[in-house]
Order: sequence, then structure tokens, then C-alpha cells
Amino acid sequence: MTVYSIDNQSPVDKAFRSDAGYSIIAAGSKGEVDTALPLTEEQVAALEADNVKVTAGRGKKGPDGLKAEHHGGGKFNITEGEKVLLTDLPKADADAFNAMSAEEKAAFVADRAQA
Repeated sequence: MTVYSIDNQSPVDKAFRSDAGYSIIAAGSKGEVDTALPLTEEQVAALEADNVKVTAGRGKKGPDGLKAEHHGGGKFNITEGEKVLLTDLPKADADAFNAMSAEEKAAFVADRAQA
């Protein structure tokens, strides 16, 4: 998980997806959120365009934070540190995943998690 400091100076509340559901930062307030997945550059840019300052805090993962690792039987898991995010990927998908940028990896995990 990644922790962000949020300064929400927009006129509306902002919700951030976390393992426990959603964390909400009210309009005009500051707080920290512990997101389920790292925010993509596009998400941060959209928030900043809406007058929301986003600062990565403790727990921020580097570009290699998400990776596909073999777990047996020819299948792979996508992990972030010790946390398993997705399971049972074939080798071809795992190889393609490991070749992606950090933003592409975050988007891939978000898309698969919603499916």
C-alpha cells in the first residue's frame, strides 16, 4: 500500500480506494490516505487540476514495487512487497507485466481487480 498526504482545496470531497473500502478527504481539509494501489501519474495530475495537492508519504513503492512472481504450477502472482494482489496469471501475462512501466502496472492491477 502507498500512503499519500492530501490537501483537498477543491469544493468537493475526494474518495480514495483502500483495502478497507474508501478513505474520504473532505473539501477544504487535509489528511493521509493509505491507498490499495499506487496512484498513477494521470490520477495525480487530475487531482492537482482540481486543486488537490498530493504528496507521497511513507510506504511509497519504487517502480519495481509491483511484480509478477512464480508461485508454482506454472502460475504467477502479482505482488507488492509481501502482499498478493492478483493470482494465477499465466507466464506470458507475467512476463508482459514485468516489462510494463510502474503506471502501466498499477493500471493493469486496477483493471483486473475490478473484473
